[in-house]
Amino acid sequence: MQEFLPGFGIYVHVPFCVRKCSYCRFYKSNPSVGDIDFYISSIASELGLEIERAERSGKALRKPDTMFWGGGTPSMLSEPSIERLALALKPLWPSGEWTVEVAPQTITPSKLSLLKSLGVDRISMGVQSFNPKTLKSLGRDYPAQAALKSVELVADAGFAKFGIDLIFGADGQSKGEWLDDLRQAVALPVNHISAYCLEYESGTSCCGGGRLSDSAYNKAAREAELFEAAMDFLPANGFPQYEVSNYARNGAECVHNISTWKMGEWLGFGPSAASQFSGVRRKNPASLEDWGKIAAGNSAAYEDVVKLDDSEMFVSALIFGLRMRSGIDFSELCGRFPAARHLEKLNILKDMQSYGLVDISGERIRLTRAGILVADAVAVELI
Repeated sequence: MQEFLPGFGIYVHVPFCVRKCSYCRFYKSNPSVGDIDFYISSIASELGLEIERAERSGKALRKPDTMFWGGGTPSMLSEPSIERLALALKPLWPSGEWTVEVAPQTITPSKLSLLKSLGVDRISMGVQSFNPKTLKSLGRDYPAQAALKSVELVADAGFAKFGIDLIFGADGQSKGEWLDDLRQAVALPVNHISAYCLEYESGTSCCGGGRLSDSAYNKAAREAELFEAAMDFLPANGFPQYEVSNYARNGAECVHNISTWKMGEWLGFGPSAASQFSGVRRKNPASLEDWGKIAAGNSAAYEDVVKLDDSEMFVSALIFGLRMRSGIDFSELCGRFPAARHLEKLNILKDMQSYGLVDISGERIRLTRAGILVADAVAVELI
C-alpha cells in the first residue's frame, strides 16, 4: 500500500442541532453553552494530540487539501463560536476547498460574511424539500419560503460553490411533488444538488442494503421510480450525475468527498467523526463526554480501529469508486494495492456484468443504470 494516499482532508463533526430529525443517523445533541465551550476546547486538544503524534513519528502533519464541517448543524453556532472553532483549527486550514454545512433556519448574512472571511468557499445547505407537506413529513420545522430566502442569502454572499440537499421517499410524496422539488432546485442559483433516498433509522429502503419484506416492496418500487426521475431530470437540466446521490454543474463537484471516495487520507475531529490516516481507520465515540476522553489523551476510547492493508483498501476503493459515474480504473487500483486479491473481485464484477449491473470496458469498470439503483447491494457482494 502506498505510504501516502492521494488527497488529505479534514472532517470536523459539529454535533449540535435544535432538534433531531427522525431520518437522521448522525450523532447530534441540543447543547448548552457549556457543551459548546467544552466542544471547542476539546477540538483544540484533539488537534494538539494529532500534531504531537506526527512529531513523534518524525513526520509533521502535511497541509490538508480540503476541510469539511458537517453535523449536526455547524451554522447553529454563534458567530463568536464559529470564529473560535476556526481559530482552534488554524494549523490545518486547507490549501483548497473548505465546506461548511448550514441549515435554512440558522444562517444569517453576518454568519455567511464571517465564514467567507475565514476562507470558506463552499456552502452545503440542507433544504430537503420545498413542499410544505413533505417538510412536515420529514419533521422540518420551517416553512418552504424560509429555505428559498436562505438560498438567496447564500447566493448573495458569493461563495464559489453552493449546493443544496434534497430528500426523496418521504411518506406520501408523489413523483409529481418530487419533480416539482427538482424543478425549483435547478432554477436556483446553486451549482450542486444532492438527492438522497430517505432511510428511517428503523425502516427499510430500496436505497439501502438488506432484504426487502413483501410489505416494503411497493415502497421500494416507488423510491426507485423517484431515484430514476432525478437521474433523468437533473442531468438534462445542467447537473450531471457524478456520484450515486450527487449532481453538479461542471467544476462544482465536492472535492473533499471525491477524495474520500477515491480512498484518500482524512482526519476526523469531534464526536463520531471517522479517520483514515497513517495506515489506520478509526472512529471517535458518538458521545460528547466519551469523545472528550480522546481529547484528554485516552486513545483507548477510539472505536472500530482497523489497521489498513492492501486487501482492506482495495475493497474500499472498489466499493466507493464504483459509486462514482466515472467508475474505477481496475489496473490503477491493482497498482495502488498490489497485495490484494484482485482476480477474486474481478470475477465477482464479471458475474455482475452478466446481470447487467456493471459495464466493463478495458480497465474501466462502471455501474450501469440498473447497478446504480442497487449500489449498496453491489457493495455487499464485493465485501
